Parts: sequence; structure tokens; C-alpha cells
Amino acid sequence: MSAELTNRKILIIEDDPDLLALIRHVLQREGYQVFIASNGADGILVNERQDPDLILLDLRMPEMDGIETLRNIREYDGRVVMVILTGYGCPDTIREAADLDVSEYLSKPFENSDLVEVIGKALMP
Repeated sequence: MSAELTNRKILIIEDDPDLLALIRHVLQREGYQVFIASNGADGILVNERQDPDLILLDLRMPEMDGIETLRNIREYDGRVVMVILTGYGCPDTIREAADLDVSEYLSKPFENSDLVEVIGKALMP
């Protein structure tokens, strides 16, 4: 991995604790500085505090879903790169996310190598 990509900050917002732990492990192994949140409200707070370069956001979460979380983040942060994780590729939801400036989509389940590749591409200048 290039030096430009290492030490970049990534926030993972995912409600499945096993998937959250796996993604965190994979990205830390790649040299990223990783922050986590298990729901949208916490993700918004962590984004404000840590100012990540990229957010990996699950669309299906209880209480505040990914689209609502994305809207809240975009209200004050139009710069952060957003990658959506979804097991449910509903066209309306994808259109809504696209309108909120999403860089990439990653469908669940995915291979670790696909995750690393999508994030690497999304972080390229």
C-alpha cells in the first residue's frame, strides 16, 4: 500500500458487532487508523470528533438508518468520502444515497480483498 493511503482515518458505522470487528481488523492490518460506531447517532459524533478521511456506512441499522445518518453527516461535512455497505440494493435507497454524494457501494457479503480495493480506490485523489 502506498504511503499516502497509510495512516488515513476511517470510520466504520455498522450495527453487526462481528462484521464491525472483522472490518476493523482488516483495515488496521492495512495500516489505516480505524474508528468505530455501532449506530448512526454515535457515528455522527465520532465523525465530528475524529474528522475521518472516509466513512464506511451500513444502510440497514435500527433507530437511525444509513440514509438518515448520511444526511446528518452531509449537513456539516460535504468533504468526507462515503462508502456504503449494503446487503439490500433497493434502487430507491441507492438513488437517495447517490444524491448525497456517495463514492462507492459494497454489497454484503464481500471478500476482504474487495473491501480493501474499494477503500483504496475511494481514497485516491
